[in-house]
Amino acid sequence: MKPTSEERIIAIISHLSALTMGAGLLVPALLWSENREKSPYVRFQTLQAFGYQSLGYTIWLLAALLVFVFFYFGLFLLALIVPEAAQNETIIIAFSILFMAGFFGLLAVYLLIPVIGAIFCGMGKDFRYPLLGGRLALSLGYQPETEDDSPNASLDSAFEEQFAAAMGHFAVIIPLWGLLAPAYLWLSHAKHSPFLKFQSAQTTLYQAFVNLLYFGLTFGSIVIGIGSMVLFALTVDLGEWNPVAGLMVMTCLLGCTGLIIPLFHILGQWAGLQTLRGRNFKYPLLGGWLAMRALPPANPETIK
Repeated sequence: MKPTSEERIIAIISHLSALTMGAGLLVPALLWSENREKSPYVRFQTLQAFGYQSLGYTIWLLAALLVFVFFYFGLFLLALIVPEAAQNETIIIAFSILFMAGFFGLLAVYLLIPVIGAIFCGMGKDFRYPLLGGRLALSLGYQPETEDDSPNASLDSAFEEQFAAAMGHFAVIIPLWGLLAPAYLWLSHAKHSPFLKFQSAQTTLYQAFVNLLYFGLTFGSIVIGIGSMVLFALTVDLGEWNPVAGLMVMTCLLGCTGLIIPLFHILGQWAGLQTLRGRNFKYPLLGGWLAMRALPPANPETIK
């Protein structure tokens, strides 16, 4: 059965929200939650778009970081092999072109896929993201060629909630915007799904803490750096080196922030992986504290 115009529009909006680079993560989560009584087509496409913007963005960001690492590692090796390579404009330009091609090539691929998805959905076709779509369809039991298109037709609603909860955890890597989707799921499913409520509440509070820590450490590093300039000027008086010394202190503190925050991201990614595998994951300290307030006594440790 062909999707209706309304269902196509919902799917198109879900896919195109990926063009906001993480800021639109709330859109597919909201559309999935509000249209769970719609056809399997809508449920699958919105949930798929949610996964692409959360897990897909994570993979894209890690790939972009690898491009940076290879670029600087390549420059380092070149400096060891070729004397005075840094003064050779041809080499520097060539490396810069390779770097820009790699970075913007990854960006183009990331943005092109959801555009293709929107086009397919606009034509009423069944679109599936590479790698993600097929696995999700299999886990949900989504078979459009055999669906009768009734609201509850054959989809595994428990796995829907499991997948949505996991994507909320994976979104920890998206500053600020990442916590909007799980926060909405926490509030909208408070009475309908204890599992989704608990997992979404956990990651909302966890991500709020991580964001506060990140911005707090960043702001603190800047303030201490500026304060160091003033302190050096009033005490040791390094002259023109006062700003340099302050910047060195600031850079060191910002570097420490850059090492600390990813550790919290890794824990969030681990939580997403465990939730995707069907486990009722609990963050250290936070999970136990929240469980006493949000979970009914009979709630099992796993949902499978």
